[in-house]
Amino acid sequence: MERIKEIIADDDLQQALTLVNAVFSEFVAIDYSEQGKITFENYLKIKYDEFSADLKSGKKRAWGYYEDEAVIGVIALRDASHIALMFVDKRYHRKGIARALFQHLLAEVRQNSAATKITVNASPYAEPIYARLGFIKTAERQEKDGIVFIPMEYLMDKQA
Repeated sequence: MERIKEIIADDDLQQALTLVNAVFSEFVAIDYSEQGKITFENYLKIKYDEFSADLKSGKKRAWGYYEDEAVIGVIALRDASHIALMFVDKRYHRKGIARALFQHLLAEVRQNSAATKITVNASPYAEPIYARLGFIKTAERQEKDGIVFIPMEYLMDKQA
């Protein structure tokens, strides 16, 4: 059974972060320097406890796309309208999972926030994916601590 549900339990979070690391390593890391790869790996390793606490406190929210009990896609939101991460298991690419996760997040933001836009710092790999979802580039490619990203935003239509 495939479904999207909010990630609250630590075992689901561990599954999600393992997925994020695997997809990052295969598809995103190619655009990063060694410093960027280390920065991202440290973010996942060091920030696990903080991420878990942020989910429990509501500072961040995350949803998983599940097939049976396995997390095959994940999207996370911080600051009520910024996508912190979105990754899908490579075996499920091009099957609409990223779109389903984003549509779910969009509905949540519309329901729970006065936000007029959703922002993301997209990796070069993910830039075309976000563009297909309706995001527009707001600045040129940037780099911080070895992390390469393109600032993008999705302008929300409150009428929809």
